[in-house]
Amino acid sequence: MKALLFPGQGVQKVGMIDFLIESNPEIKDLFFQTSEVLDFDLFELIRSGPEEKLNLTEYAQPAILATSIAIARTKAAHFDATITAGLSLGEYSALVYADCLEFKDAIKLVHLRGKLMQSAVPQGTAGMLVILNMPIPDVQLMIKQLNERGEKIDFSTDNAEGVSVLAGTNSAIDATIKYIEVNDFKRVKTQLIQMSVPSHCSLLESAQEELGKILNDVRFFTPSIPLIPNSLAKPTQDVKEIKKALINQLCSTVRWRESLIYLVNNNLKVIYDAGPEKTIISMARKLKNIEKVSISEL
Repeated sequence: MKALLFPGQGVQKVGMIDFLIESNPEIKDLFFQTSEVLDFDLFELIRSGPEEKLNLTEYAQPAILATSIAIARTKAAHFDATITAGLSLGEYSALVYADCLEFKDAIKLVHLRGKLMQSAVPQGTAGMLVILNMPIPDVQLMIKQLNERGEKIDFSTDNAEGVSVLAGTNSAIDATIKYIEVNDFKRVKTQLIQMSVPSHCSLLESAQEELGKILNDVRFFTPSIPLIPNSLAKPTQDVKEIKKALINQLCSTVRWRESLIYLVNNNLKVIYDAGPEKTIISMARKLKNIEKVSISEL
């Protein structure tokens, strides 16, 4: 099994497609398609910024998707994937790669997704927190106890063993950090994530409802290869199941660790990282006897 995996939000940076342009002038044609569905020049934003605008979720999401697909398409002759998946936002990239979703539809969707997320959670009122070295049962118990106290905190992303991401209100983030300090988790470390809006949490329920209405009117196709949705952590090629999982994704935990476990248990040989950085490879660094390839370097 050879898996092509797409990164989520956070990998965006000004100039992230520059390395592709000189040797692959056809990339401009791909970005021309984005101009037909967006009200701004995505190509110019990625190339020249400003960085502050690119980091806003409504712009970062289409930028990352377009860049990931540009990398996958220009490097297609150098790899042969038999299954695909994407971390968070990257699930949309995986859907495009697997011919389940049209590129222009995906660009339009993630731009709207970003807008809906930003409107659901006013900037500066909530955040995301990485928790390192805390066992999953302890993370789950902490979330339960904090929510019972009236806080609003969710298990956003189960990235890897000992790497969990939580999302919630600023008050809940502060309460989480204090909980860890008071309970004397000696090896546990925390790190705030700089995001304009939190993701995969109950704060986005209104955005998920609106996105669901939009997605129901978008045409999906049977994927050309199996795809692992974030909320299922197992492969499917069933269009109804894929669409339902995509709608639920906005407020449910990204089960990335479980998705990788599925791949490993089913004879995974190679991980292809389709991002501009090596984020996916970094997250899979503890997986033994598996080749890890950044296709942007092929």
